[in-house]
Order: sequence, then structure tokens, then C-alpha cells
Amino acid sequence: MSSREMVIGRCSICKQGMLEIVKEKSSGKLIICCDECEGEWEEPSDALQGTNGSRNKYGQTCDVTLNEVSRIGWTHYLL
Repeated sequence: MSSREMVIGRCSICKQGMLEIVKEKSSGKLIICCDECEGEWEEPSDALQGTNGSRNKYGQTCDVTLNEVSRIGWTHYLL
């Protein structure tokens, strides 16, 4: 399953991008990232509200699996 399928909503900051659950390659940490403005969030609720975001805090990211998303309890955010 690709990150395109791990969408939780539209970015409330840029109003153009999609918020995707991705994994930082170096740490394995799951984060939310806007595919347009590259905003980053550690919590889905913050991403959806447009609060507590950052840019360039995390390194390269890769796709996540549904199992990884399920393990941290974020499946209910998926569209």
C-alpha cells in the first residue's frame, strides 16, 4: 500500500496538498507530511488542525504499511 493510500485529509495550511502518513527513513518514526507544502506533524490531529507543525525537521521519508499505521493507532484517521 503506497502513501497515496495513507491520506488523512487536505492540508489546512496550504489548502492544496494532501496530508499523508509517511515514515522517516533514518528513525522509522511515522509522521504526517503535506505532499504540497512539505509541512510536517507528529500527530494527525495537529495536522488536521494546522497546529504544531514544522518544516525540514525530519529527513527523507518512505511509504508506510497499513500494519505500521495500525500499530500506532492511526487507522481511524485514514480516509
